[in-house]
Amino acid sequence: MNASTATLAPDRAVQLVAERLADPEHVAAVASRDDNRDPVYDAVMWGPLTLANGLPGTALLYGELARTDDSWRQTAHRHLAAAGRVMGTAPSRGLFSGPAALLAAAQTCAGPEGHYRSLRRGLATWAAEEQTERLRVFRDRVQDGGEGVDWAAYDLVNGVSGTTRLLLDAVADPAESGPVVESALAASLRHLVGITAPVRAGGHQVPGWWVPAALQVGARDRETYPRGDFNLGMAHGIAGPLAVLCSAYEAGHGTPDMPDAIHRIADWLLSWTLHDGAGPYWPARAGWDQELAPHRPRQLFTRTAWCYGTPGVAAALLRAGRAMDRPEWCTAAVDALRAALRRDESLWAIEGATVCHGYAGLLRVVARAAEETGDPELHAGRRRLTGRVLAYADESAPFGFRHLMRFPAAARSPVPHRAVNTAGMLEGAAGVALALLPVGDGPLPWDRTLGLA
Repeated sequence: MNASTATLAPDRAVQLVAERLADPEHVAAVASRDDNRDPVYDAVMWGPLTLANGLPGTALLYGELARTDDSWRQTAHRHLAAAGRVMGTAPSRGLFSGPAALLAAAQTCAGPEGHYRSLRRGLATWAAEEQTERLRVFRDRVQDGGEGVDWAAYDLVNGVSGTTRLLLDAVADPAESGPVVESALAASLRHLVGITAPVRAGGHQVPGWWVPAALQVGARDRETYPRGDFNLGMAHGIAGPLAVLCSAYEAGHGTPDMPDAIHRIADWLLSWTLHDGAGPYWPARAGWDQELAPHRPRQLFTRTAWCYGTPGVAAALLRAGRAMDRPEWCTAAVDALRAALRRDESLWAIEGATVCHGYAGLLRVVARAAEETGDPELHAGRRRLTGRVLAYADESAPFGFRHLMRFPAAARSPVPHRAVNTAGMLEGAAGVALALLPVGDGPLPWDRTLGLA
């Protein structure tokens, strides 16, 4: 934290970030420097066509700012145009990378005036065609006898759910909609409903979102979960599809089997409610043996973050409770968020100011829940978390906030984090500024990228 700027007001912190990120060429020059390396993967943390740390993520910020201050409109355009010039620099991996990431930015920057019609139509068709092909690959794999799914089959960040959320908005806009987009959305929703159905594996019936060891993302996960696992999180777990299915249902795209799918996910998440001294919480992931055990374990690793743990699960359950008129689900979500705020912060397992596994993501979840429920404890938590985020403001940082990352030797180091200068929404300064924007009377367009709208 940087004590010299800890007293910044939220609007001044947003202004600081907006001014520092205004020139997309400067952003690229700083963010792509070799000293901004991911300490785990040893790669520069600059993905120009990603929401996480690239230009679509910065364009989101200026698109939101332009909604209330038109002087930011041209800056939003510059970032969107710069992102368009680097098409092809990032693989297409769901909502957060490739053409879908640019579509998310263009939809946000379009504003109520509906700018960028031609661009949005082209990107929506592109995203729909890629989604259709992705679904075909999944379908062929299942028909060939493949067991289980991988994250890309359902998750919000890199998988089907995130793109489905964009397609929901695309079909509602005449500038983007069309037969290809409508067909892709319908197929996506059928797919997401389908993976909630139980499957037979290893002689047992398990939830359909089981990820077997062979489909885990890395060697460490294969070792940790030798028989596969069940992910609860918002970023890469089943909470993401739950939020997206609720969005579809509320937007009038419900199908007869969709409420059952929503209930299956919600009931399973609630079955994984664990307790500690502060109250209820949800773990990040559950292994095969833990899922099949006669009793839930007394404790499992979790974070108090948007990506994993109570905040993301609670946000999804709160949405499901409202969509399905199940007030007990809403109560469970609020109770868990209150407990999270009471829990010793040393147990939160979050770092720094940024969105994914930092204070800004937690702030946005709590702020949205506080606005929706009027709960005084959540409003108090929002104010407290705003202060936590602002304490990381640093006017000496190129973008006003830095992204803190643990590195492999952190346990033996007096410095537990490496601070990198990252620009985008999920892991960068733009996301911090977005989280500091007033919640207002309802969700902002960027909230949908987090499963909050």
